[in-house]
Amino acid sequence: MAYIGLPYYGYCPITVATNADGSETESLGNGKITRAVVSYGGENDSDSSELWAGDRREQRDAGAPSAKLTIDRSYLSLADEAELCGHHYDESTKTLERKEGDTPALVRVAALGKLKKPDRKLAYRLVGYYRVSFDPVDDNLSTASKSTSYSTTKLAGSAECNSDGNFVKKQEFDGYEEALAALKTFLNIKE
Repeated sequence: MAYIGLPYYGYCPITVATNADGSETESLGNGKITRAVVSYGGENDSDSSELWAGDRREQRDAGAPSAKLTIDRSYLSLADEAELCGHHYDESTKTLERKEGDTPALVRVAALGKLKKPDRKLAYRLVGYYRVSFDPVDDNLSTASKSTSYSTTKLAGSAECNSDGNFVKKQEFDGYEEALAALKTFLNIKE
């Protein structure tokens, strides 16, 4: 299987309310979709542990799933950066301000990958994480030179289970329209 494209990536904000019994209730905000993505990757990580006895493994507990998520974007607006990272954005002055005490936002993220299967047929794969929080974005500026150089914006964060215990959703589609519709549904994009 060969990945041959990454046509879409998107996110939607999550609001979490803690109930009187300590459980959480999530509500999804309006999702956004963008094509300005270079790469999208989740490095799975879990707190697995093993019990060994009699020179062999007796038990293994995989622990709660988690992942380090990196998204490399060709362009990230200040408004999107503020929403993804929990900063303040003033639309009238087009200003992002990061302040002490900013709390990373919780978002749901997903990407749609285009791939060729071993039978040489085209397919689309949805890979979405139910709850993610991103670190503040690094700024790397450079001077002009004789040749053109390209720079990207890297988002880095952590994925975890949502209040229902869901962690990641992966789904494969033969058709583009069906795959895009599933991506929009996962990200709560209403049209």
